[in-house]
Amino acid sequence: MQSRFPIAVGAGLVSGLLFLAAATGAMASLMVLVFLTPLPIVIAGFSWGWILAAIAALTAFGFLTAIGSITAGLFHLLLFGLPATAAIYYVLLNRGVTTASGRADVEWYPVGWVLFGLAVFSGLVAAAALFAVGSSMSELEAHIVKVVDRMMTADLPWPGGKKPEPEQLAGLTKLLMVSFAAAISMAWIWLILFNLWIGAKVARASGLLERPWPNVSLTMLPSWAGLALAASMGLSFLEGYVGLIASGFATGIFLAFVLVGLAIIHNVTWKNPLRPAFLFGLYAFLLFFNPLSSMAIATVALIEPFLPMRNPYNGGPITKDPPNET
Repeated sequence: MQSRFPIAVGAGLVSGLLFLAAATGAMASLMVLVFLTPLPIVIAGFSWGWILAAIAALTAFGFLTAIGSITAGLFHLLLFGLPATAAIYYVLLNRGVTTASGRADVEWYPVGWVLFGLAVFSGLVAAAALFAVGSSMSELEAHIVKVVDRMMTADLPWPGGKKPEPEQLAGLTKLLMVSFAAAISMAWIWLILFNLWIGAKVARASGLLERPWPNVSLTMLPSWAGLALAASMGLSFLEGYVGLIASGFATGIFLAFVLVGLAIIHNVTWKNPLRPAFLFGLYAFLLFFNPLSSMAIATVALIEPFLPMRNPYNGGPITKDPPNET
């Protein structure tokens, strides 16, 4: 551990520098650098364990606090450092088990439960963003009006080369208000999932990933995840901050169901000779016909507990004893 301590510190410093560069750079660099901010922490964690990820996260917090502010340090820690460390801890969590055939094996924490945890945390991130802007709808509206005003003064490529009319700006402001929490939740969960995937790939390519690569096509959410989705979607129709906060949670959980739906489709088409063409059409449908396509794919995941579709021997390495093994 002591020999790897400098690695963790270095990863934390790199992550802090990426965050600092994103905060002080242009908009283009902001999008790229913020998206990569957790990556050094994730790579260190998947390669050498969650403790090194925690050290890296705390290093980034201390670095940003020292040269910036406690607000910047806490922002990085709560938005990137802690959730990335927690996700790595659970992904690498395991216990010894004995199979039905009496063979010793290792049981790993379910990937689907990690996904659901990140979905719930995305709702917390969205709620925190709301209260960082203001504590009422009027304060949120005032903030968004300022953002829209900046957009109007910026040299943006408006459709048709014509800036929106005042009545169109009012509609844009309303749309940004109702979608604020959902947009934050969606952006955060894609960011953290992308970094976890890339970090695990890097650690695996280096031969340092402790966990065998899971059969992602068998990913399952907790049995009660559907109830959580229904409750959050129902509350999202309420007015005010309660509805906006609920929409953040609903968006994160809904995206988790979309990903599980895609996993199911990948599994059931595993040996189909038309699979490449089907998947190409599926992702084209997902890209060009949202949100209808997302709702259809999420529905597949919602009905699967009542109508099992997947074969545990499709989609990758066999992770269970064959049914006829004695």
